Amino acid sequence: MDVVVALFRFAVAALALIGTQEIWLRGQLDGLLYFTNQSGLLLAVVMVWGGIASLRHRAQPPGWLKGGVTLFLLITGLVATFVLAPEGADAPSVAFGLTSGQIEHQIDPVAAFLDFLLVDAHRRLRLRHSLYWLGYLLAYVALVTVRGLGWPDLAYPYGFVDLGELGWGGLGLNVLLYGAGFWVLGLVIIGIDRLLPARALVGSAGRVRVPA
Repeated sequence: MDVVVALFRFAVAALALIGTQEIWLRGQLDGLLYFTNQSGLLLAVVMVWGGIASLRHRAQPPGWLKGGVTLFLLITGLVATFVLAPEGADAPSVAFGLTSGQIEHQIDPVAAFLDFLLVDAHRRLRLRHSLYWLGYLLAYVALVTVRGLGWPDLAYPYGFVDLGELGWGGLGLNVLLYGAGFWVLGLVIIGIDRLLPARALVGSAGRVRVPA
């Protein structure tokens, strides 16, 4: 089953890279400012890492990293579904009849969660990890805000972090609301991790001690 797990992970990594190809293939580095693209690239990294580890029976990506990437992708999917405007009907297909939005907002989050649920070793997460993940979000908002203050002519990546439109009060309220949701969903992931068996449901992760 480890071969199947590895192939699944490599396929997910390939889709994540296809969804972010404008950054790494076309050199559009401004795309790195988007949380969605950051999450997609992190997903590709942990999927390749995890796939190789499964094939070689080596140590899997650490729980805090895998759980964090899962959280970031779930946030990406939820924000795209309930907050952002729908992708335009004329959006071009990038692979298999799928648009980059469909890959990054729908497929990546589902694949990341299924991988976490089924083929990860569990009971590796601690409550403090939810604060580490929240710190990533706060650092992201700080980076976007500093960029906006330093280069006011540049567009903000998302309307809900647009200081120019929201003002400090509106931005602070959004950070509070989104941060609370981010933290709570992180706690949910930790709760799921603690409820599941320590050994992976599919594959050998957590079943035997492997060399680091």
